[in-house]
Amino acid sequence: MTAALLAALAVWCQMLPPTTRRVRALYVAARDARRPAPATLAAVAVPLATLVLLGWPAGLLVGLALAPVAHAAVARLESAAARERSAKISAQLPVALDLAVATLEVGRPPAEALALAAQATPDPLGSELTQLASRLAIAGDPIAVWTGVLDDPGLAPVARAFRRAETSGMPVAEIIAGVADELRRERRGRRRDDSRKVAVRTAAPLGVCFLPAFFLIGIVPTILGAFRSLTF
Repeated sequence: MTAALLAALAVWCQMLPPTTRRVRALYVAARDARRPAPATLAAVAVPLATLVLLGWPAGLLVGLALAPVAHAAVARLESAAARERSAKISAQLPVALDLAVATLEVGRPPAEALALAAQATPDPLGSELTQLASRLAIAGDPIAVWTGVLDDPGLAPVARAFRRAETSGMPVAEIIAGVADELRRERRGRRRDDSRKVAVRTAAPLGVCFLPAFFLIGIVPTILGAFRSLTF
């Protein structure tokens, strides 16, 4: 009987979710996995709407044909919103890290430093830092919290820096100040790349505008003058 109970306990332990998953459930902001994506809702709603409007079977056929189009359109909107959020966080993050560094240098813990930086930072980064500070305040293992933030592209550099400071024992303020400087350099580099792309993209429209004017003002009068100077 004891052997059977131990075997059942071993099987039950094997069926438990991994430790990292349980830690993420405790320290990472919960996401409602049951809520379908807007793109999926759009792909389902379009056939239903066309079925109601056009009837059977034409509405169903038209809806099934339009469902992939609706899914792709809504997915593009979602990705655009995610890119806009990431761009805003990237623009706000260096200043927020400077505020956190100033708080860390006077001996405050990381949770309090992030909370104070969040109060002076507008959304979307302000709300993200507030949630992160709350999780750090109640977490028994800060490294688990930072590991859970690594999936966020906007806050991943901060998470790596704090996790490196926790594991190595290096001064947190010094590491975070270096991250803020690196983010500023990367932002300046992206701006330079964007300015070069703008110059390349505007070359063709400018050529389309200037070439006809150059032809009419420079080439056509020369040709007409040459014809007038000819004697037959």
